[in-house]
Amino acid sequence: GHFAILATGCDNLTIEGVTIDTNRDGMDLDCCRNTIVSNCRVNSPTDDGICPKSTLALGEPRITENLTSVNCQVSGFVEGTLLDGTMKPSGRGLGRIKFGTESSGGFRNCTVANCTFRSCRGLALEEVDGGILENITVNNLSMMDVPDYAIYLTTGKRNRSPGVTQPSRMKNILISNIIADGVGKMSGIQICGLPE
Repeated sequence: GHFAILATGCDNLTIEGVTIDTNRDGMDLDCCRNTIVSNCRVNSPTDDGICPKSTLALGEPRITENLTSVNCQVSGFVEGTLLDGTMKPSGRGLGRIKFGTESSGGFRNCTVANCTFRSCRGLALEEVDGGILENITVNNLSMMDVPDYAIYLTTGKRNRSPGVTQPSRMKNILISNIIADGVGKMSGIQICGLPE
């Protein structure tokens, strides 16, 4: 497999009840608006499970906004073992829900709720290409056997977009009701910013 779903520039997109078992990203939702992802199971041991992005694929920075992801399961089992029911841990454990890393336009008005994470990394919010990540609500996540980064928030200066004039920024982020078990002791929660 490769990226199972690569949706670019879609408006009013609904992905409901899909099961994905791949060795790359499960879902890339790039520059999409008004998107609902619900009741999906995504296994991706070597890449990300559900991955909103905001690239320059449309020729300009376009924000990904009004995204809701609810009642989903992400995992990092050995490829194929979600589908066959054996669910063997891969040891690599990516498979998470990650906003970014591609983030030229940014992310606005997004909700992640009532999701489970198994044998994979946790939630990542990454704004590193000069955009903004704002008005994000995360609620009721359950994580088991998370090798690294149950919660990871970062702004950075990768700046893939040409002509970036302001730093990457985050604001209005609410994260609540997270249960994480089996998290690597060196990296439970990481929040990284920029000096400016």
